[in-house]
Amino acid sequence: MEVKILDSIMHGTLKPWKLDTTNTRRFVELVKAAKAASPVTNADLHKQITALLTDFPTLQKLLPVAANTKDPLQPLQYKTDLPSYKDPVTNFYYFVITAETLRVYNAVLLQAATLSDLVDIQYQVGKILNDIKVLAKQTAAELQEQGFTTTPDESSNHIHFALHYLKHSLILLYFSIQKAFETQLQQTVSLDDFYLLDLELPISAVQQIEYIGKPDADTEGNTEYNGNQDTVCFGFKDDVAKLTTVVNQLCYQIDLLNEDVTSADELIKAFTAKSILPGAVKIQLGCETKHFRYCIDKFMPYFNSLTLANIEKSKIFYSKKDTLIKANNLSASSSKNKIEPKESANIDKIFKQLQ
Repeated sequence: MEVKILDSIMHGTLKPWKLDTTNTRRFVELVKAAKAASPVTNADLHKQITALLTDFPTLQKLLPVAANTKDPLQPLQYKTDLPSYKDPVTNFYYFVITAETLRVYNAVLLQAATLSDLVDIQYQVGKILNDIKVLAKQTAAELQEQGFTTTPDESSNHIHFALHYLKHSLILLYFSIQKAFETQLQQTVSLDDFYLLDLELPISAVQQIEYIGKPDADTEGNTEYNGNQDTVCFGFKDDVAKLTTVVNQLCYQIDLLNEDVTSADELIKAFTAKSILPGAVKIQLGCETKHFRYCIDKFMPYFNSLTLANIEKSKIFYSKKDTLIKANNLSASSSKNKIEPKESANIDKIFKQLQ
């Protein structure tokens, strides 16, 4: 298992300071192809990355055939605050880094599952962790050499964005793998020590990461039913893979979610959870409430309990303006603010994938 595609951003054909970015239309086409993929399995992700790298055949060849499996994707176990892309080029780097990081993580899990000896697992996992650490250190050094000492914003160029996003994605990848194998590894490292000793950066440079994996035994129940609390279950009763495709397409085509606050995965988890505590997560819309209401009406046949009352009871849905959504808001949106026929036709087309 190697990180050669990610490494190419530092040392190969994806170097942002070497890449010809004048033809922005081409980057738009690559990103559109990637967004249409909506990966659910390793095979889907393989196709998405292949589409992203259409113009880079040497990198496509680095994708192992073994990655082309129907195994469901496992998300990284950590997340952190990362900047939003602002144009087709930064969007391209966002997709390449995010998709390849996820592919490497899942490839490590799949490879380890084929190993029976602890020594073999420790060796293979240790090797990939070292490769990630080395690349993260090189990326951190390049950021300093280029004079990029802050988080990228609207005025930052694509070089700053790509290097910053790569550095922090590698850190998330490192700690997600370490967490997955912490009981088998002989030694683990803390985030502070990783910055201080491995990246050789000051403690003040540490950017915190948040664990989003399975809750520990002593904390499990904080966001799920513990037997004494009123919870909500929307009762999804269909194919989760189809639901994932629809949610991703809605995010892409009508900005269903404010993805700076809420990811598509978080909405899918809320929709499919057996029980969820009111207010346990925050699902903020990126679209107008009337569009959300229209989508809810389209979703309802595929759920046992997706009602306006339960949406209010869940206390997890927030409007585009960051206001907690109540049942009367949704009722008013349906009766007073009809969406345009062209908009409804577009949404209807997306929902055909649930049929």
